[in-house]
Amino acid sequence: MRPVLLVAHLLGIVLWMGGGIAAMALGLAMREMPRRELGAVAGLVGRLHRAMILPGVLLAVVSGLLLTLQLYGTATAAEGFPVPLMIMQGAGLVAAVLALVVNLPTVARLTRLDPAGDHGPLFDALRQKAARSGMLTGLLAVTALVAGAWLP
Repeated sequence: MRPVLLVAHLLGIVLWMGGGIAAMALGLAMREMPRRELGAVAGLVGRLHRAMILPGVLLAVVSGLLLTLQLYGTATAAEGFPVPLMIMQGAGLVAAVLALVVNLPTVARLTRLDPAGDHGPLFDALRQKAARSGMLTGLLAVTALVAGAWLP
């Protein structure tokens, strides 16, 4: 069961971070686009969040929790969990909560607004909020990935 969970965990991380990097690249491209085209690109970012980031977050978190539960009752649990494992779990869970509670709803709301119409200022504010929370989520995800690489 452990190899299947490890593959699922890595697949979740690849989906999550790959989708996040693609969304970041689109967000950077949006800076130079005319206002009338921003809505279409925001729709693409929303699709990325629904098709890649959301399943990746859920798969990484669920498989990570199941892998953690498998550690209980082993020699690792008796000796104490390694610090890199705790950093990976903590940073990963905080990043997942940010992605699910802040990023996804913000991007979903962003896709429903007209950037060139009356909601232009709200569109810009939500785009900035999505960019900031996306950067923080990405930083935490990279921290979790690096800590996981340090595991013995």
